Amino acid sequence: MIIVHASRAPLLLLTALLGGAALFPAHAQAGDLAKIQSSGKFRIGFSTDTPGLVTWENGKAAGFAVEVVDMIAKDIKVKGVTWQKVATPEQLVKDLRAGKLDAIMDVNLPLQLDNVARQAPFTCTGGVLLSRPGGPEFEEDIKGQRIAVATNSPYFYYVRNLPFEKKVNVFANSDQALLAFLSGSVDSLVLDRFDALKMYNRVGAKKLHISSPLWNQHLQLVTPGSSRRDSALSAAYNVAFTKLEDNGTYARLSKKYFQQDVSCEGWN
Repeated sequence: MIIVHASRAPLLLLTALLGGAALFPAHAQAGDLAKIQSSGKFRIGFSTDTPGLVTWENGKAAGFAVEVVDMIAKDIKVKGVTWQKVATPEQLVKDLRAGKLDAIMDVNLPLQLDNVARQAPFTCTGGVLLSRPGGPEFEEDIKGQRIAVATNSPYFYYVRNLPFEKKVNVFANSDQALLAFLSGSVDSLVLDRFDALKMYNRVGAKKLHISSPLWNQHLQLVTPGSSRRDSALSAAYNVAFTKLEDNGTYARLSKKYFQQDVSCEGWN
């Protein structure tokens, strides 16, 4: 494998994620459905702006996840949803455990959290291949190609460890990688699904192709509780979410924000 560094800029540090998790104190079980219905507010926190999914604009949250949760809240008889943007994923977890939030979601939440319940996922993220129309769909399709990745990202290590010959071009960020791709100096990019969708929506389907995720990471609301999904909140939430999928509302909203269905398969 040949690795080419396209920039001498300092390596970007990976986001530090919270490791380990303490049990929730009894008073912090704010996610109970009856309490949320009684208060009339479903308090949700996030930290990372994720284009299309959830962003903080003009003092309020906007995006696909916001619209989906609003519809679910009406179905489960909660009067309103209040979104808060919190400084870091670590602080999100602390606020959830302290009872300041009823639920949290973020692309940078730790994958391992104890004593929480995870609701039906809005979508899945993960690495994808961004290429020209007719480009690679699976990892084996990039054998012998010139591949662009952002420096020190998990996608760099993923591509580096693929067991076949390829030329890896490393850039300081995904925007520089996209410019190299558009100039024709690389064949495809490996990057996060939502970063790819942002570029896809900016440039258009005539110039870009996005593969299916090479791996899946669920993006979902996390609430206090246990890993079991039979709590009143989880049961009501997941039934309401399934309704949105079954009646076509989910697909319609998905195409509004991403120009494609971004549903997450394999959730039981």
